[in-house]
Amino acid sequence: MKEDRAIPSADARSLREAVRGHYTQRLEAGSCCSPGPDLLALEELPIDVPSFGCGDPNAVAELRPGETVLDLGSGAGLDAMRAAKEVGPTGRVIGVDMTPAMLERARAGAERLGLRNLEFREGLIEELPVEDGSVDVVISNCVINLSADVGRVLCEAARVLRPGGRLRVSDTFRSGERVQRPELEGWCECEDGAHDPRALAELARLAGFVDVRVDPETPPVTDASTYGAVLYGAKPWVTELDADAADTAEALLRTAGLPSAGWSHPRLRRWGVRFDGRLVGVVALEVHGRHGLVRSLAVEPEARRRGFGGALLTHAVAEARKLGLRSVAGLTTTIPTRLLAWGFTEVTRDDLPLELGGSAELRGACPADARVFLMDLAGAGS
Repeated sequence: MKEDRAIPSADARSLREAVRGHYTQRLEAGSCCSPGPDLLALEELPIDVPSFGCGDPNAVAELRPGETVLDLGSGAGLDAMRAAKEVGPTGRVIGVDMTPAMLERARAGAERLGLRNLEFREGLIEELPVEDGSVDVVISNCVINLSADVGRVLCEAARVLRPGGRLRVSDTFRSGERVQRPELEGWCECEDGAHDPRALAELARLAGFVDVRVDPETPPVTDASTYGAVLYGAKPWVTELDADAADTAEALLRTAGLPSAGWSHPRLRRWGVRFDGRLVGVVALEVHGRHGLVRSLAVEPEARRRGFGGALLTHAVAEARKLGLRSVAGLTTTIPTRLLAWGFTEVTRDDLPLELGGSAELRGACPADARVFLMDLAGAGS
């Protein structure tokens, strides 16, 4: 799930080394971006903690005492230190950065402030050294535009967030056409890798986030080529469904015009997404040998266009990977474009694995004009 944008080097490792070297030099020279007046007023922070960000994700994160916060690309630690103050001694903040010099500076600052609820870990934001479902809020400040695989970064953010968790990413965005031939220096300066707001929002939805938006979506100054904005998102409450939810789930399927026959079959694994305490969407995975069929994807009309369907589909595919399946298939008459966007390939029924021939859904429940899609999990990096 890679973002379609040019990068200065096809080698992600070389690009990381260039970014690491660039910010090591910036750290020695001092801040590349001046903190706002509210940051300068925090006299308790060490005066040698520079800001390398383009905004203030803490201001929109709505941090609460006791929460666990993850700062992607935490740099010298300024945002993480502020977050540690906000969540208090019952909370916890984790900063992840790949640059040793930044980590050394950040740890020294946290030690001087006596922030025992703050730790910094060395690692990549594409491969976070953080446990699944262990974080309440993910923040970042002008970092993910430096990655060669932004989609992977957002998938990792979704992985480590608890259900109901919040994503608040301050980053650089681009007005107008992207840079066709980005230069390494421009990339490291957060200019040439700036995001198209709609493209980044779509990547967040593909990662399973709901209620996704970029604010502002257009630059505040008409002649600006790049500008700072915040990507908002939330991780929905997707849970495995038990027998008590069967009636509600079948009602959702009927409302969507989908067959409910076989919904209680033991071969099916079923999940639902909840909003405001009620079940608003369902999906199922039918397993035959090493292959699966995603079926019964439905969202109630009042909850549509918020990303719940995408979150359910993403969850079903993730569960298929955990089961070690080699592929997942899907049939649809209504969302072919969405399946293509999520990484499926359109095929014919004859192209489907033979094991799926045992599916009643394929044998007759789905209409004959339904289009067929397949995702190869064996060859896809996960």
